[in-house]
Amino acid sequence: MDLTDKISILIERRKVMRKAIITSGLDLSVALAFGKESSLLPLVYCFANPSLIHYIGTDAQSCLDAFTTKAPGFLVCSDELVGGDGFTLIETFKTKHPRTKTFLVCTGLQIDARVHTADWIDGIFYLQEALEGKGVLQEAVIAAVGGHRYRSKQIRSQTETTSALQLKERDYQILDCLADGMSNREISAKLHISEETTKTYTKRLLGNLGARNRLHALILGLRFGITSIAQ
Repeated sequence: MDLTDKISILIERRKVMRKAIITSGLDLSVALAFGKESSLLPLVYCFANPSLIHYIGTDAQSCLDAFTTKAPGFLVCSDELVGGDGFTLIETFKTKHPRTKTFLVCTGLQIDARVHTADWIDGIFYLQEALEGKGVLQEAVIAAVGGHRYRSKQIRSQTETTSALQLKERDYQILDCLADGMSNREISAKLHISEETTKTYTKRLLGNLGARNRLHALILGLRFGITSIAQ
């Protein structure tokens, strides 16, 4: 299978993620804690600059010991760790370093019940989603720096339902256009509707999502797993 055409998408996702981090003012450093060494290297490739990774390990205690004073901007860990688990590590880490944005990666087929209640974790997604190039890491980072919790589409499909949002097909189309960074004029051209109608649909979308503005709608869409960036 030729995946050459995906290179430009990967580059664009990384640009968007980096811009979001820089704008937020957060530290760019990253800590990676994974129970299986074989999962670490593939995940490193998801980052724009591996030199920003200041810690790589397989257990919770060494990760905590590595950051007794200055904390990384981001902590990414697996649900299972050597001698522990990611849920507990993140909860302990957040207590000591509340500004650090934390992400949990589910590595197995069985999802831990704690994903339903782990509000202290900024983002949760499956390892397979990251390795398949679905952009979940980038989406999680964008949502987290905006102050929102993120759960990937696959995670949410097993934990929550978005039926209460009462979105229509046109709402999803508008949301996907917002994810592509389109203006009202570009949206109207793509969907073959007037700019005035585009504004009406966009306003309705914001109301259905409970969003304050277009950016907030995009962040909520990423969080709810009903859109993605750089598709």
